[in-house]
Amino acid sequence: MSNANESPQKRPRRRLTSEEIEARIRGVLILTLASVLGLSVVSILYGLLFVYQPMEQSPNDAAFINILEPLMFSIGGALTGLAAGGAIRRKDEE
Repeated sequence: MSNANESPQKRPRRRLTSEEIEARIRGVLILTLASVLGLSVVSILYGLLFVYQPMEQSPNDAAFINILEPLMFSIGGALTGLAAGGAIRRKDEE
């Protein structure tokens, strides 16, 4: 019978290599940026489809869209660079 105060034998965890750490960081960044980009697209589509829009665009809406356009393009470019960077590095190592 084991005592409740005894700790079970724990195996030492294997240390990650630098490539594995980089792959995990790259994965977290890609998921984060993709979720930000996806939520932005969904919110814009929701605003266009389900929110009443007058015939003329308000200055606030125009400013909002002008701010979001380059932001979404830069996030898309960063996602492309992150995804392609790992593939290019692996190809160079082979």
